[in-house]
Amino acid sequence: MVARPRLTESPKQSQSLLGKLDTARHSGEKADRRISRTRLALLEAAQRLFATRSVDGVSIDDIAREAEVAKGSLYNHFDSKEDLADALFGMVRGHVAGLLDAHVDTSIAPPERLVRGAFVILRFAIDHPESAAALIKLSPELLEDSAPLNVKAREIIVEGLESGHFKGIPSDSATLLVVGAMLVMLQDSIDRQKSVKRLIARIIPLMAGVLKALGVDSESAAAAAKAAARANLE
Repeated sequence: MVARPRLTESPKQSQSLLGKLDTARHSGEKADRRISRTRLALLEAAQRLFATRSVDGVSIDDIAREAEVAKGSLYNHFDSKEDLADALFGMVRGHVAGLLDAHVDTSIAPPERLVRGAFVILRFAIDHPESAAALIKLSPELLEDSAPLNVKAREIIVEGLESGHFKGIPSDSATLLVVGAMLVMLQDSIDRQKSVKRLIARIIPLMAGVLKALGVDSESAAAAAKAAARANLE
């Protein structure tokens, strides 16, 4: 089996995450550099604001002021504040989905796959806490089964129940358990008062506990959580 590449993102890269995502989205266009800079400034300003406030709690004036552009500039790139929020959410969510596809091997057993996905998301949140915080704020349906990232978790859970790797819990309850644990994990990662070492020490037993609640024996659950942490965080 060909080994999956490890996550190697770093917040110290010269181009921001949103800059890379927006460049990739418009790679076939010969965009004016000034226009591109303004669009990126708006996206990054919105992300900073939405990381701590709801969409309703942020005004167009707030975004323009934070981006240091004229208020009317927003409408040259987005139809409304909500359109900007949707664009930001789609970019970040799509990036996370891409990381999961790239770094979680679909051939491994459901318990290992589930916790590896969780630690891929945790690594993303450690590297990009502002993006992770904005993703949470912009996702009112986070606990809904239909939320895109939850669909992936549910698919693994259903597969695990059918294969016997998971047992003793309905799929709906299992999905809520997993999503709830991931929300705790994300909130912890955004809290910069915790060091990465302390964060990992807290999340490994959390994810092992999730697997145990899904019917995995204690030894296997602990081993899977530790292996997932090593694969994505070392």
